[in-house]
Amino acid sequence: MKKTTLISTLIVVLALLSACAPAATEEAILTVGENTYTQSSLEALGLLSVDYTDKDGATTTYEGVLLSGLLEDAGLVEGGSEVVFTAADGYEASMTLEEALACANCIIAFDDDSLRTVMPDMSGKLQVKDVVEVGLQ
Repeated sequence: MKKTTLISTLIVVLALLSACAPAATEEAILTVGENTYTQSSLEALGLLSVDYTDKDGATTTYEGVLLSGLLEDAGLVEGGSEVVFTAADGYEASMTLEEALACANCIIAFDDDSLRTVMPDMSGKLQVKDVVEVGLQ
């Protein structure tokens, strides 16, 4: 009887302690201007599926956030003329702000454990893998 009471008490105490533990915070995966985004906050902006055909003719469907919507959410629709995409390895590519806002199928896509730009009908140089930052110049 004492063992049962002791075990029950321990279970209750552990349950209470785990309920009081701080919730795990989601890690930021993208910086856009002065704003940081987690995967959840990007997904909350709405997702779009886009097909991209590479130089070898292989087509892949990506899902991500519309670039123009992301720029608007971050307040980057004026104050510069170029949108600059920076990869984790330092690679940079840019396009005009006007092109970025007008592109109906340009997305920042979820690609396994990273993000990438998917810009159908645009230069292959704009297809930035492992993008970590989007800025305005």
